[in-house]
Amino acid sequence: MVLVQQCNTYDEEIIVEKVREIFTAHGGIEKYARPGVTVAIKPNIIGKKRPEEAATTHPSIVYAVASLCVQQGAKVVIAESPGGMYEKALLKGQYRVSGIEDAAVRAGAELNYDLTETEVDNPKGKNLKKIKVLTPLAQADCIINLAKFKTHGMMVYTGAVKNMFGAIAGLAKAEYHFNMSKYSEFADCLIDIHTAVKPALNIVDAVVGMHKDGPTAGEPIQMNTILSGCDAYEVDMVGLDIINCKYYRTPIMKQAVERGLVSDNIENIEVQGEVVKCPDFVVKYNDELKRLHLIDGMLGKTLQRLIKPRPVFHKKKCRGCGECVRACPAKVIHLDENKKAKVNLDGCIRCFCCQELCPFVAVEIKKPLLNRIVIRGRR
Repeated sequence: MVLVQQCNTYDEEIIVEKVREIFTAHGGIEKYARPGVTVAIKPNIIGKKRPEEAATTHPSIVYAVASLCVQQGAKVVIAESPGGMYEKALLKGQYRVSGIEDAAVRAGAELNYDLTETEVDNPKGKNLKKIKVLTPLAQADCIINLAKFKTHGMMVYTGAVKNMFGAIAGLAKAEYHFNMSKYSEFADCLIDIHTAVKPALNIVDAVVGMHKDGPTAGEPIQMNTILSGCDAYEVDMVGLDIINCKYYRTPIMKQAVERGLVSDNIENIEVQGEVVKCPDFVVKYNDELKRLHLIDGMLGKTLQRLIKPRPVFHKKKCRGCGECVRACPAKVIHLDENKKAKVNLDGCIRCFCCQELCPFVAVEIKKPLLNRIVIRGRR
C-alpha cells in the first residue's frame, strides 16, 4: 500500500504528525523501532546543498522520523554516502549544510562516520549477487529510506529505489557507472542494490521536489506531497503518476516491471489518500533516440555521436575545483591550462555524474541542435 499525504509546509510540528500517520498506516511504529533495535535512516544528501535548494531530503523529515524512533527506545543512526569522496571531513560539511546535523542532534540520533564497508549476500539480485555496502546499513536491524523527489539526468527520475545507491561507498559508485554504462544495465544495478539493502519503509519527500535539470542543477517545485510505503517500486510508480511520466521512459521502473517487481498498471497498486497531479513538473527524457529506432538504425555510430545529449561545461561558472575530474567514471574530464573543466566526448558514457556532483552548477546537459530537429521532425 502507498500512502499519499498532502502537505504544503516543512513546519516541524506538522511534519512530525505526518510521520506519525505514516508509521500508523504501515503497521505501527513498533514494527520499526523499539528498545534493543538499531534503526538506520538513509536520507538523500548530495554534496553541500542547503535545504531550500531541494536537492536533499529536508531535515524536518529526518528529524521527525529520527525523534519518533528514539522515543520508542531504538538506537538511531543516520547514514549516507553522497557522491564523490567518502571522507569524514566531507561528511561533516554535508551533514551541517543540509541541516541534517542539527536535526540529528535535536532528535538524539547518531551521525555515521564509520567509513568501512561490509559485503552482503544478494541471492535475489540479477547481476550483483554480493555487494559491499556501508557498514551501518549492513548491521542495522531496520532501514528507513528517506528519499527526495527529483529528476535525474541519467535515470530520468530518482526516488525511493534510486536513493539506495547511497549505500555504496564513495567513488565505488564510479565503478558501477563505468562497468554498467548502458542505462538498462545501470538500472538493474540500482535495483540489485536496493534488493540487497532491503529498506523496511520508504518515504519520499515531495513537499518541494526538483524538476528540469535534477538531481542538483534543477529548479525547486512545490508539489505538496509526501509518499510512503513498504514497497519502494510501488511508491515510485505512484510518484511517476503524479508527474504524468510513463514508467517505461524511466530506466529503473522499466527494468523493475520487466523483472516482475511491480505491476505496469497503476490501478493494481493500493493507494490510500488523494493523488494530486503536478502538471507543471518538467521531466527531461533521454530515450528519444531509442523511441525513434535510431540507435541501431541506418544513421550509424557517427550520427549517434552528433545527436546524443552531452554535458556542456560553462567556463564562467567553473571554479576549477576538480570534483568532476575525480567523479568521472570514464576518466575523460580534465582541467585545462586555465583550470577549467574540459571533456573528451568520444569516451563520455553519458552518466552525467559531472552535472550531478558539480558544486557550482557549471555543467549543463544539452541536446544538440540536430537532436532537437530530428525529434521534432519525427513527432
